[in-house]
Amino acid sequence: MRLAGRVALGVAGLSFEPRDRSADLATIRAGIAAGTTILDTARAYTRVDEPWYGEELAAEAARGTHVLVGTKGGHSRTSATTWDADLSADRIRSDVETSLRVFGREQLDLYYLHRVDLAEQPVEEGVSALAALRDAGKVTRIGLSNVTVNELDRAITVAHIDAVQNRHTAMGRESADVLAWCEAHDVPFFAYSPLRHSAAAPHLTAVAESRGVSLQRLLLRALLASSPVMSVVSGATRPATVLDSLAAETEPWDDDLATAYSADLA
Repeated sequence: MRLAGRVALGVAGLSFEPRDRSADLATIRAGIAAGTTILDTARAYTRVDEPWYGEELAAEAARGTHVLVGTKGGHSRTSATTWDADLSADRIRSDVETSLRVFGREQLDLYYLHRVDLAEQPVEEGVSALAALRDAGKVTRIGLSNVTVNELDRAITVAHIDAVQNRHTAMGRESADVLAWCEAHDVPFFAYSPLRHSAAAPHLTAVAESRGVSLQRLLLRALLASSPVMSVVSGATRPATVLDSLAAETEPWDDDLATAYSADLA
């Protein structure tokens, strides 16, 4: 299964602290107007006094468009400094129903179990609950986030998984084993925090300067070139950086870029 577009726009960076909501909506809408086809949000992307802020922001920005929205549950903010993780069937059903109300939809496009790594319940319990919701028409696609290969192997004994989202940076390649699993099973992989450790890319920095483009664009392009199932979640917070992230999808991938990237990884 393929999802249209390989650069998703994430709203996490717009959700946690007080910001100019109208400006943030303008940023998201600029991305949609320029070709963003996927928004990424979560139940946990919230402020203490606004428990569904991230989903509400994405819902307002997406209203009246055909953009696909991916959201996540089983993980939420419980105070200014604490978070929970719960993959129980009751919690997943409750979170999905809440997301349906927030988005004003009868069916959600893509729904992830957010923190598989932190939950006490086995991944099978959460996947079984999500699969039942997919069968009932509440969600179209189901995914796993912050997951290991072992958990993926166990998950697919319960139900087909439509997408995976893990932290995976251009310079760190933290989830290389999970990416390889996704390639073997033809499952879309979404890399979040793709630009962490970007300062450790001197060769790509030089190429970016010579081309007059941003290092960030080339790092995203390098990730997209690394795998046919790879997509990235851009955390851009300004229209200009949203457009720059989208440009990574069409930035030429050539021998100079491949050589520079390989040198930075060495």
